Amino acid sequence: MRNGFVFAVMFCFAAPSFCAAAPAMRVWLVDGGYVDGNLSCDGSTDRILCDSPLFATPLVFDAEVVQSITKKNTIFGRRYKLRRLETLQGEFGNPARALVTQSAVSDWRRLITSHSLEMKLESSGVELSGWLLDRPPNRSGRLVWQTALAVNASMISQSSQGRIVIGSPLREDVSDASDGALPIVFRAGDVVDAVITRMDSHGVTARWSGRGDVLIPNADLESVTLTKVTKPLDVHPRDLQRVLVVPRLMKDTPPTHLVVSVTGDLLRCNVLELTADVLAVQVRSKTIELPRHRVAKIVWLHPQSASQRTSTENRIHAMLVDHRQVTLRDFAIEAQQLTGQSRAFDEFAVPLSDVKSIYFGRDAVARASDRVERDWAFESATVPMAYRDEPPRKAPALGVASPLIGKPAPDFNLNTIERESFDLAALKGRVVVVDFWASWSAPSLQGLSESAQAILEIGGNDVAWVAINLEESAATASRAIERVSVDASVLMDVDGDAAYVYEAKSLPHTVILDRNGVVVTVIDSSTPKRLEVFRQALQQVFTEPK
Repeated sequence: MRNGFVFAVMFCFAAPSFCAAAPAMRVWLVDGGYVDGNLSCDGSTDRILCDSPLFATPLVFDAEVVQSITKKNTIFGRRYKLRRLETLQGEFGNPARALVTQSAVSDWRRLITSHSLEMKLESSGVELSGWLLDRPPNRSGRLVWQTALAVNASMISQSSQGRIVIGSPLREDVSDASDGALPIVFRAGDVVDAVITRMDSHGVTARWSGRGDVLIPNADLESVTLTKVTKPLDVHPRDLQRVLVVPRLMKDTPPTHLVVSVTGDLLRCNVLELTADVLAVQVRSKTIELPRHRVAKIVWLHPQSASQRTSTENRIHAMLVDHRQVTLRDFAIEAQQLTGQSRAFDEFAVPLSDVKSIYFGRDAVARASDRVERDWAFESATVPMAYRDEPPRKAPALGVASPLIGKPAPDFNLNTIERESFDLAALKGRVVVVDFWASWSAPSLQGLSESAQAILEIGGNDVAWVAINLEESAATASRAIERVSVDASVLMDVDGDAAYVYEAKSLPHTVILDRNGVVVTVIDSSTPKRLEVFRQALQQVFTEPK
């Protein structure tokens, strides 16, 4: 059975319908995990190699631990069943899992439970059980992951994003905070419960477990909590947006703090001093004293251009069982202990058993927390249009806004309905109309009829009309084309790959290319008066000089 399984997988990978656009496959493992990637087989060892973007090197799986392999379509969310070798049937189905191996798996459960800590790696297209391997400190920002059912370990790619959840049935969350300690949030992402002893123009002086009085400079602070509230602060997004836009008159002397009351009221100001009972602030050169117990939070306002969230330095962000959060650089994992450099904790070390989750990749701090603070950065008010150096970008006059407009049309590798190859680049020099349609979409069929008349009247033979059928058989498409009498090059997008790159998320969907192969107009199902817009856009292309 093992050889038959591997041969069936190799047959499917070699099939032209699957390899034409190098589609991503999903490997389902017997422990319920999965990973997306491009697959290949080693027939001599009965192993499957999965080249996932998450890992620097491909993962290698024995055939026995692979439960099924599926192919996903990213437009309409369908999963296609691979063809079985016994029947070689070409029909696609909708089951989530196919090609289930019958071989007994004797030791995969032992592999998963061989470590005291249960770990799960989660990322886009990846959910795998396993564990972290030791690695020395370095600046590459890479973790080494051993998938429980994989033959090999692999470094996580430097550009990847995700998290590792660490759990143990014997572990419970604890609190390391002393009496009166409330969260201090650092801009670097660290969070610690501390007691504030002083606040002035130099920053905040606080103490927390294991540390005496520490002065935290203003530049390192994001927020401090002064009063614990029993329910979330009710801050309306409209009010927050209003106070974060600084008037042009205050451009050179912007406010430095945002004070949030226990009722959710907001005050933009400069904090002068904090005592045991009073918070002194300055509002437009006037000093105001606020009762400390009425202040829930103080947020430091930093310009958006100076935000540390956009740092390209690779770091990890760990959330601990004692509710602390720490962002580490130059980190290491040795003897099941996480160490590294932290802005709040300096040299930091903690057993992995005290870590709840580790976020890695760019902007790990923002993804690790839903704290409102990360969005509390002020911006200057918009300069009036008459004083701008450059006019603002205009939305397209016709059709809908699309990132494709103004760029060369993405190429695709599709066959015609007669199973002949088609070359989009060969149409340069002519205006091209690309229509996405399906027989089950009445509006798209009506759109084909309307496009046919407009193309004939405006462009005639100077227009190359391409009608791309989405995810249907050739027989079904042929019957529909005969009903609407379409004189176009009909292509078959069996896997939805062309629809994905052209962002055809609904039907009908029309894209117009100029004579240089550049996208000039996109018209989708939401466009009002589609036919009128299409005629105007097509006429506009022909009025432009060649």
